[in-house]
Amino acid sequence: MKLLSTLGLILVWALSLSAQVSERSMELSLGHQNAFVIEHPGANKKMVTKILEKAVKEYGKVKKNKKAKEWNCLQCSVPGISGPTNVYFKVEEGKSLVTSYIFYDDGTQFISSENSTDIASRIKQDLTYVNYDVTRAVITEELDNEENNLKDRNKEQEKLEKKNEDLHNDIEKYKEKIKNAEKEIEKNLQEQEDKKMEIEKQKRVVEQVTDKLNNVGKG
Repeated sequence: MKLLSTLGLILVWALSLSAQVSERSMELSLGHQNAFVIEHPGANKKMVTKILEKAVKEYGKVKKNKKAKEWNCLQCSVPGISGPTNVYFKVEEGKSLVTSYIFYDDGTQFISSENSTDIASRIKQDLTYVNYDVTRAVITEELDNEENNLKDRNKEQEKLEKKNEDLHNDIEKYKEKIKNAEKEIEKNLQEQEDKKMEIEKQKRVVEQVTDKLNNVGKG
């Protein structure tokens, strides 16, 4: 009973891995063939191509067929497949979605779940890990963007703090100016009072001189 339970868990695990990889007849330079298909939400074509190329390079030398817009690894060694295998892949970019198509030719046929169940299951598991790499790359890119956004917010906060500091400094300067102006006002008022006394004194002098002028010849 315990063995059956363990086998059941393994089966569920295997199914969860393969669920991310489907199969579909797709056009290849060699005609329509069975492809293992992976959809990559949030990814871009360059990212997916780079990761797929790196994964396929583990099998052998990868070349790009520019005319057919596909890549191939001819006579390469794929784990789980006996004998030389030709691997092809291409990547298409749609609206907010990148899809990759991987083809495996063992020399006699293009592998599918219908003609090679066990091998196809192994391929799906391997491609699921490739898909994980793409997902990690997407999340890493998202993390980088969000970290950059955080840096921008921190810079904005620093600018606001600097502005606040400058405003406080301005207030202190204005306070000092007001304090000095108040002293100047007091000084000015005193000087006005002194000047008024001078004016009154001078008025009396003018009156005296005027009287002197008016009294000429009257004595």
